[in-house]
Amino acid sequence: MTGWLTGFHWRRALTIAGGVALAAWFAYWSWQTIRFYFESFPYHLDMFGFDSRIYLHGARTWLAGGDPWTASASQHSWTPGASDVPYYFTGPPPTVLAFVPFAWLPDGPFTAGWQALTIGSALYILRRLHLPVWWLMFPPLAQAVFVGNPHVVCLALILSGASVLAALAPAMKAYAVLPMIGERQWRALEILAVAGALSLVVCWPLWAQYAADYQHIQAWISDATWGGFSASRDLRLFAVVAAALGALAVIDFRAAGWLAVPALWPAAEYFYASFALPLRSPWLAAALAVPATQATALVPWTVVAYALTRIALALGRLLAPAAGTGAVPEDLEDAGMP
Repeated sequence: MTGWLTGFHWRRALTIAGGVALAAWFAYWSWQTIRFYFESFPYHLDMFGFDSRIYLHGARTWLAGGDPWTASASQHSWTPGASDVPYYFTGPPPTVLAFVPFAWLPDGPFTAGWQALTIGSALYILRRLHLPVWWLMFPPLAQAVFVGNPHVVCLALILSGASVLAALAPAMKAYAVLPMIGERQWRALEILAVAGALSLVVCWPLWAQYAADYQHIQAWISDATWGGFSASRDLRLFAVVAAALGALAVIDFRAAGWLAVPALWPAAEYFYASFALPLRSPWLAAALAVPATQATALVPWTVVAYALTRIALALGRLLAPAAGTGAVPEDLEDAGMP
């Protein structure tokens, strides 16, 4: 019996058990996140790929000579018997231009193709990050995939390792610039700056229209997201989170760049938390998997807790040799902290 216990790989067993528990946790909260789309089946399945159609309609409206920020896609109301609810396009001009090549496609074929691209992008993200395929069930990622938001393609482009492809990421989502700075993708940012300046000259009327509509756009998106999941809805909380991320940036500039989007970006949506994936922290992901309400500020406070933990570990490494206690124990390193 003693020999069997001696030969048993407890560390490996605990790792496997932890993986199974995390997968079950993801599965439970993923279902809690998307189950509403299956209510009154199949009435709310119009949400499958819904976000992508908003972007398509924006590009299509602009090509037709209209204001893309009046374009929308309608979803079935969650109130029985009520009229369909329009969701308006809110992306900046580069996003309009990014979807122009697809504007000739009808909604159905475009949605099918975009969903295939989105699922492929999600699988690529996991492969690039060396995460198991069951991380597809990470609720923020699962929700983004289900609704076909360009956020997933954006993340894949940032992680591609190719400057030209990474430079396309902000055209999908403007906030991609923050993690690109964190990753020090200077070449991609240079390409982005040149392309942005060129679009400003060539498509000046589009930019002028965006400037004229900006206040209305921001008011609508803030209302549609109920203030969003980030700290931007509370200036005091924003200051706390910004300070925590600033301190984190001192020891891990990259991590601060990724977390700034879900933690601070105005009117952040729930799936923005999938930007935590490149940190490969199971503890951070387990906390962010819970789809709490905007008012609970779970995302900002989770980011603060992560930042403080990382800072404490860094201080422990710094002080341990002086105290004669050695390095930080390996089990803390293996707890998912990169």
